[in-house]
Amino acid sequence: MGDSSPFRKRLIRWLEDNRGFIILVFCLPASFLFDTCLQLRNWFRRTFLSAPEKHDERVRDIQRRIRRWGDQPKDKRKPMCTSRPNWLSLSTTFFQKDQCEKIPVDLYNILSLDEDRQVVRVEPMVSVGDITRYLIPRGYTLAVTLEIADATCGGLGLGVGMTTYSHRVGFYQEAVESWDVLLGDGSLVHATKDNEHSDLYYALPWSHGSLGLLVAMELKIIPVKPYLKLKYIPVHGQKAYCDMMRDLSGALDKTAKLPDYLEATVFSKDEAVVMVGNFTDVTDPKEKAKINHVASWYKPWFYKHVETFLQKGEDYEYIPLREYLLRHNRAIFWVVESMIPFGNNPIFRLLFGWLLPPKPAFLKFTTTPGVRAMTFAKQVFQDIVLPMTVLEKSVDRAEELFDTYPILIYPCRIYDHGPAMGQLRPPRKDQMCPGTNYGMFYDLGVYGVPGPVKRRERYDPVHAMRSMEKFIREVGGYSFLYADIFMTREEFEEMFDLTLYEKVRKKYHAEGAFPHLYDKVKPEVDVFAIGRQCAEDFDK
Repeated sequence: MGDSSPFRKRLIRWLEDNRGFIILVFCLPASFLFDTCLQLRNWFRRTFLSAPEKHDERVRDIQRRIRRWGDQPKDKRKPMCTSRPNWLSLSTTFFQKDQCEKIPVDLYNILSLDEDRQVVRVEPMVSVGDITRYLIPRGYTLAVTLEIADATCGGLGLGVGMTTYSHRVGFYQEAVESWDVLLGDGSLVHATKDNEHSDLYYALPWSHGSLGLLVAMELKIIPVKPYLKLKYIPVHGQKAYCDMMRDLSGALDKTAKLPDYLEATVFSKDEAVVMVGNFTDVTDPKEKAKINHVASWYKPWFYKHVETFLQKGEDYEYIPLREYLLRHNRAIFWVVESMIPFGNNPIFRLLFGWLLPPKPAFLKFTTTPGVRAMTFAKQVFQDIVLPMTVLEKSVDRAEELFDTYPILIYPCRIYDHGPAMGQLRPPRKDQMCPGTNYGMFYDLGVYGVPGPVKRRERYDPVHAMRSMEKFIREVGGYSFLYADIFMTREEFEEMFDLTLYEKVRKKYHAEGAFPHLYDKVKPEVDVFAIGRQCAEDFDK
């Protein structure tokens, strides 16, 4: 028994050193088969078991289940949640659904498109892949979407979503025209920003299914053209790229001419590529030579392609719109590189690129408690909303705590809705764009393996994340709640304003019927114990 610990450490080290090969031989083929089965199941469900015209019937069936739950004695009722397996969500956590009454919400249909009002009505399980396939050929896209095809419209609505269009419109929640929600008593409520349920309308974003069961939503759409003209601007010097992002996003000038899409990828503290995109047609034969199908399996991962402009200099190209919107899907931004270090090799892409990405659902489905602890301790996957006023400080802080690049920057408006801010607080005075009702914030995306882990140095994930969360609270920012949080309940309520949320929980029968938001999003593992164990293992 005395040799078991050294053997275990050697085995873990071998697995880490050869992770790419193991994933190539076992994980990618299994993930491909897994995804094929899921796609066949979804096709069968949509073709034979579901149809838009049956939406009301399916909602009534869910209502009956909720009312049967309500007929039980109070001491027998467990809080409700959807029966959708944890492994199908994009959250890094595993909410304890076995402690809840699981209600099937099998709603996967696009219900209608209203071109006059420019809204599309969808059921909550419609994915980003589904809705972009439906809308773009018709000349539209969602005002706010996400780069990962497996994300669902409902999940983005009840959680949070943003994109490189968000400097124009704000978070995903700003693009929601209405919500249809089943409450804890089984009643169906249609909530809009100006009807009698406007309090629920504003409280649903960031609630993560803790106020009711979403059964439909109307989302704003925007007219588009087939291509995006994307300009790559390499910038050297931290102040230079931070100032450029503030200028291009209109953070300081409400009259600034805004691009349709805006983002930056930071490759080191002093090097970044700023990308400016605008809708366009490509009719000139000479310009057609600059069309780049970035989503093709044999093409370089998008962020690697972007990095080349640091040497090549400023340039532009045309990208088919759907391929731009899903440009980070193959490499899951840059997370796949930590799994398959040789994944961007041209030979690998040519022979095996079609197997990418490993499906998030498969990765979660095969996660054991040991793997969960290891990935939590040796990776970082965080999206953080911060005011544009602290852009330089946040890059410095991320480097100090995580020392991993690239870093993603997406500007995003946060509007001041007064008392109806939901879980967010009104932007502070110094964060507001002069003469407007919004402040300019941004998503700081930090994904990958921290530098100390790569160098096999001591790394305390709890200290790193709690230090970052303290910084976020101090500057008036927010953590995305799909990722692990390290806050106590008191710290959580310091970051998020739960005043309206608690009132809505009581008014709309959510208390006792659905888990509280904090309980829904906190990690299912003891992050502090795992952090201590990591430190002890390193010190041995």
